[in-house]
Amino acid sequence: MSEMSKTRVVNYLALPVLLLAALLQAYWLWGLLFLWWTVPSVLAGQTALVFDVKRAEDPILFWAVVILWALFGLMMVAASLFPQYALWLV
Repeated sequence: MSEMSKTRVVNYLALPVLLLAALLQAYWLWGLLFLWWTVPSVLAGQTALVFDVKRAEDPILFWAVVILWALFGLMMVAASLFPQYALWLV
């Protein structure tokens, strides 16, 4: 299996898993996804908002988006671990 087809398989598997996670209110899965998005963004120097944001062209917006994804991820994981403190999700 080539590298491209492995990523396609993962994408096709991720979609129903994330939809199911949303239905089951498994916020930690979404949190892990947001945290994962920060890793390749920082390594590549490019992230996505509405359009691609490149660190070299717009560093302030780039870091704001990366920090936002990381905060969303941490909040979602924390909400699953400590639901009694997650009133912001209700």
